[in-house]
Amino acid sequence: MKNSSLLLLSGVFLSSVAWGTENESWRAQSTEKQFELTSGVMYKSSKDDHTNVLSVTPSAQSKGATSANNTKHEQARILTLRPEAKVFNQEFWIFDAWVEFYSDTDRDGYFNHFSVEFDADTQFSSAKVYARLYLGKDEVFKEYHTTSNFDIFSDNSDDSFVVESELLNGFSSAEYEVLIELYDAYSDELVAVFDGNDDADLYLLSLESKEYESTQVIIVREHGGSVSLWGLLLLPVLLITRQYRKS
Repeated sequence: MKNSSLLLLSGVFLSSVAWGTENESWRAQSTEKQFELTSGVMYKSSKDDHTNVLSVTPSAQSKGATSANNTKHEQARILTLRPEAKVFNQEFWIFDAWVEFYSDTDRDGYFNHFSVEFDADTQFSSAKVYARLYLGKDEVFKEYHTTSNFDIFSDNSDDSFVVESELLNGFSSAEYEVLIELYDAYSDELVAVFDGNDDADLYLLSLESKEYESTQVIIVREHGGSVSLWGLLLLPVLLITRQYRKS
């Protein structure tokens, strides 16, 4: 008779280390949507490796859609202090924001695929702006997406902007905070900031990048006359019990 065989294939479990030193680089991919028009995939990287490329779907060339000509292509920023818009600037603000989670392959409660939707307003009838989105932990914020320029219209709630992202690498399993910077597209002035202090929806988000998504597969083959898996697991218990009775 063949002996039982137990094959255990487990994913590599990466230990969490300090946020400032765990990964010197990080990368994410995102799409944008406004007025039901969706962009192609955009990449953001902490290294200047020319990966911040936008490909726009043909249907997304009309008003409100993103454009490759107005996308910020520089490498991702890192913030160690929370930014503050000028106190006297009351011409722009972010009214609300929402987060939706999509993918958690290993079902550990940490997601690598999610979206952030926010509603930016202005005192003007219309304005052109762009935003930088960051994920923060321990008061250090990594930029994972810079939007293209988009239009907002007074306090209209129908002009909300959606950034759907997948974290590719550089974000360990943790509770993150989203921070949004809003900029005037013409002057590049920071005009509004919105984070977990303003809206609890942006705070304590269970996220991780794809390399932290681990899987575990156990395959058990049993044959007649062989020792079963349960027998192997119970053997140490029987030995301990026997030793206890002798003592």
